[in-house]
Amino acid sequence: MAEISEREQLIFDVSRREWEMFQNVYNTGGRASCQDDPDTFYRMRMSQWMVYSDELLKSYQRDCETAVANGRNLIFEKYARMMETTYPEEFEKLLTYLPEISLEKDEKIEEIVKVHLEWDREVAEKYPKVRGNGRTATTKEDSVNSGSSMESYLRAEIKTYSDETLNFLYRETMNAYKKGDNLLEQIIANETAFYGYQSLKDAESKM
Repeated sequence: MAEISEREQLIFDVSRREWEMFQNVYNTGGRASCQDDPDTFYRMRMSQWMVYSDELLKSYQRDCETAVANGRNLIFEKYARMMETTYPEEFEKLLTYLPEISLEKDEKIEEIVKVHLEWDREVAEKYPKVRGNGRTATTKEDSVNSGSSMESYLRAEIKTYSDETLNFLYRETMNAYKKGDNLLEQIIANETAFYGYQSLKDAESKM
């Protein structure tokens, strides 16, 4: 059996902390089926964390530790924020539980989201079948039936990050963008690899 590297252990640990918080998110409609599907959860979350630096991962790891110590649940906060466009009345009731976002932080978040939307359009053009299996793209497409879009999900998640983690994410996103790299494409490639595909082209041809 191959040994697990320190980086692999870090990626797993960050995902494990998210999973533990996810188990303590209570839905008014009852427990969600995805809360009983750790395999899919770990594949999706690890696929994302694999594209970022150890420094960012360690910063977010600290975010998780601090949140738990202070009685916060970052996954609850993420899903609560996602309700802003799908269940606005319920969202208003949850606002008191959500930390305020500064204007400076909000501006950085929107710049990151803008880059991801451009990356998402590139992925959709190159791999329409693969991309078609994911969330809808933009917040304006959010609805009770279709759920939250990639844009809304991303924005809600980043709002749970500390300033330190956000700064790492901002730098890494912008550096990748300037170099012409598409981190979202890398994340989706990681996801398809977890499901046994050799590449995104392989997944696209078989879907």
